[in-house]
Amino acid sequence: PDQMKDLLPKVNVHWQSNRLEIAGKAAELRQRRQTAMSGERGDLSERIVDDILRSVIENYDPLYGGFGETPKFPHSDAIELLLYAYRKKRDPDLLHMARKTLEFMSRGDVFDREWGGFFRYATRRDWSEPHYEKMLEDNAKLLSNLLTLYRTTKDDAHAETARRTIGYLEWKLRDRERGFFYGSQDADEEFYKLSKQERDRAEEPYIDRTCYVSWNAMAVSAYLEASWTLDAAGAEDGQQRDTREAALAALEFLWNECRDPERGMYRFHDGSGPKILGLLGDQAHTAKALLDAHEVTGDAKYLERALELARLMLGRFVDRENGGFYDVWDDVQDVGRLKDRQKSLQDNTVCAEVFLRLYHLTREDDYRTIAQGTLEAFVSAYPHMGYFAAGYARQVDTLLNPPAEVTIVGDVESTSGLHLAALWLDVPSRVVQVLDPASGRERLETFSLPAEPTPAAYACFGTMCSAPVRQPDALIETVRQMQQATPRPA
Repeated sequence: PDQMKDLLPKVNVHWQSNRLEIAGKAAELRQRRQTAMSGERGDLSERIVDDILRSVIENYDPLYGGFGETPKFPHSDAIELLLYAYRKKRDPDLLHMARKTLEFMSRGDVFDREWGGFFRYATRRDWSEPHYEKMLEDNAKLLSNLLTLYRTTKDDAHAETARRTIGYLEWKLRDRERGFFYGSQDADEEFYKLSKQERDRAEEPYIDRTCYVSWNAMAVSAYLEASWTLDAAGAEDGQQRDTREAALAALEFLWNECRDPERGMYRFHDGSGPKILGLLGDQAHTAKALLDAHEVTGDAKYLERALELARLMLGRFVDRENGGFYDVWDDVQDVGRLKDRQKSLQDNTVCAEVFLRLYHLTREDDYRTIAQGTLEAFVSAYPHMGYFAAGYARQVDTLLNPPAEVTIVGDVESTSGLHLAALWLDVPSRVVQVLDPASGRERLETFSLPAEPTPAAYACFGTMCSAPVRQPDALIETVRQMQQATPRPA
């Protein structure tokens, strides 16, 4: 703060003396950014996926896992792409790279062995000498990576690291009374070198108790995934952590306290109220979390809420002519960087996922068109992003090679076995929904499905669909046979 006080007068003098030059440079930079992010739409192809996967592999550290140079960040999207590509290609090297990265992180200093949870990044190649801050965003993404890895390997060590990550989040980064997650806990090198017993007696690092909407949505998605992946009875200290209940509580807080009914999601809630409307990432990540909640609970209200945010995104953020979504809405204030509407590859990747899933859940062709246009808008930009475009590669492949669709007919209780089997399917990607004939007859008609028999699951790959399947094991075998019969590029 004192250095800032000294610096601001100097900045003001420089601005007053060089106003025209600075304005010209700012305009030039804005033009460069707009040119870089608004290239011509291109055709989607398998080459995009191959190029980005190759970048991930070429930047992989064979000695300690991870990607790129020091400082070493997690790069969760790259890990997820490796696991996705493994499910598609069954190349053991792809699984090895993802597994080694997560195992070396979990055993290294970047994971807090006393309290659980991951630190921000490591300054050394071997995941040692970390920057000790713990971010909700990083832990949510790495938790999802660990859960995906566990479902692939069935290695209890991977489940245990996931549980310990949840344990930290529950203990330090969740407001149990109001339901949401806190943003982060500060770095403190000396504190985190203490044993657990010594920490209990020392003053702990500051916790930022702000509710950041997009980060909370990421945590909701990871917690929902944990709710059906992990056996709650295995939680440490014998406590059953109801991650589903915690996720839905956080999602309700976002919807009720961090949303304007007419204008969508705010950026954050600082305890005194929600702040800053009109940012794309908050709409996209919340919509994704709502779709995850719909998939896990079968409750149609979450789908309706996701559709509400989708309509807002189409009304205020989309560029229908050139494809993609702007990072701020069309009512942006003429202040600083906010006046320069840009297109973020990362946020647009989430948008593409949301609209692809909505297409499969509603059969509305416009949603697929929007998703395709969003991905096409970055065909000229992805080569400059390298492995940072890993999430984009997954969505391109999902559009080119449609996911397994499993629609389960029946009430939530009677369909639980089929539902769990569908969520655990060992396929590159899948869309799962439960339709209760008592409340969802209109949607059954959309999918041309009968209300009887129940419970019953119907699996589809593209235009190929199965007869009704009544047992979980039969569903797994049916999908396996259909997957083998569906031609997919190597």
